Amino acid sequence: MVPLNPSVTRVPKEGSMKAAVFHESGVPLPIEEVELEGPKSGEVLVDLVGAGVCHSDYHMVAGHLKLPQTPLVMGHEGAGIV
Repeated sequence: MVPLNPSVTRVPKEGSMKAAVFHESGVPLPIEEVELEGPKSGEVLVDLVGAGVCHSDYHMVAGHLKLPQTPLVMGHEGAGIV
């Protein structure tokens, strides 16, 4: 087991966190404060320690792929602790 880094800010079960949020193609992703809900029945809370923005996300930002709904929090390739 890898020891936790005490300098990493822990996210509360509910509240807010910072995220890269996609609004439209061709503009930089702003880092915004987003609201969190606690886990629902059948879900687990993952304490994220890192997330990557993948090539699919890049193609959305560049305008190569169209999204049906925005805003969208980018970075679905996460690593964390359940």
